[in-house]
Amino acid sequence: MDHIGSALIDFTEAAYDLEPEPQEWLAKLLEAGAPVIDHGLGVFALTCMRPPEGASFAIDQLNAISAPDDLVERVMRLQAEVPASLLWRLSFPTIPKTLSEAADGDLGGFNLIMRHFDFAKDGLGMSAFDPNGRGVYLIAPLSRVTTLSERSRERWQMVAAHFGAGYRLRRALQGGEPEAATNLPHGAEAVIDPISFRVTDARGQAKSRGAREALRDAATQVDRARGQLRKTDPEKALRLWKALVRGRWSTVDWFDSDDRRFVLAMPNGPKVSDPRGLTEREMQVVTYALFGQSNKLIAYNLGLSAGRISALLRSAMHKMDVQTRAQLVSKLQDFAAIGQD
Repeated sequence: MDHIGSALIDFTEAAYDLEPEPQEWLAKLLEAGAPVIDHGLGVFALTCMRPPEGASFAIDQLNAISAPDDLVERVMRLQAEVPASLLWRLSFPTIPKTLSEAADGDLGGFNLIMRHFDFAKDGLGMSAFDPNGRGVYLIAPLSRVTTLSERSRERWQMVAAHFGAGYRLRRALQGGEPEAATNLPHGAEAVIDPISFRVTDARGQAKSRGAREALRDAATQVDRARGQLRKTDPEKALRLWKALVRGRWSTVDWFDSDDRRFVLAMPNGPKVSDPRGLTEREMQVVTYALFGQSNKLIAYNLGLSAGRISALLRSAMHKMDVQTRAQLVSKLQDFAAIGQD
């Protein structure tokens, strides 16, 4: 399961590539990631709306590499024949798992799923869904029933954070309504020089000194990840490249009319709302906690420090009048019914 290399960063880069047309992005993502996720049986991914529990998935797009020619038909049959409640449970947007792990002892359910993928014995599943239910689900078929190592699980969780952020960013751009109403390219809030890493222009929340310093530091770390480190230590490179900066911005390449490269800081935080008095940042953290993510991985997703994540969870627990993280998750479990706008 650990045949990785510089393609790990190629995979991450592809998530934030603004050049492909909307219908090409998912295929380009799989092509970039194939060297590290294809275990000889192909790989496929779909973008979809995860519906309320018990309803069918609304698939927007499905792409595959080196998969059976009838893969689309197989997925459609699976949707029709497998109980929606089982698909809901197996696809919950939590930490990456193999399908056998996600089945959690339900051998009948696992066999029912794998009957539609009789060319494989198991599958590595990675998902990245926002609280509104929109997201990406990726499956890499495996030739044997597999339990992931914790090292592999953490790696794929970091990768999933990036393709989730990339998909969210592209959806915002396709909608034509970027969050930041600026006159910078793509509604960006900051422009960063890719050589000096100086913020050359900033708008909105990016104007503060702290925000500019955070963006400069993040751009520096991404540059390190994309340099020689991608070959010498790709896992360290991946750890350096956080999915967001301060829970708000994604940094992406942009080329002007003279083909000069700049780095844009684009608002791209996951949208959350909650009627129970939690702040947006608290609700972001709580949502990832509901997905079963550790403080360390929540910090990676949002580009915040682990200490800040702990403080936000404590604040949310105080507001919800609970004493432990488990009690908080239990009290807000209904919010985890992802897919209900």
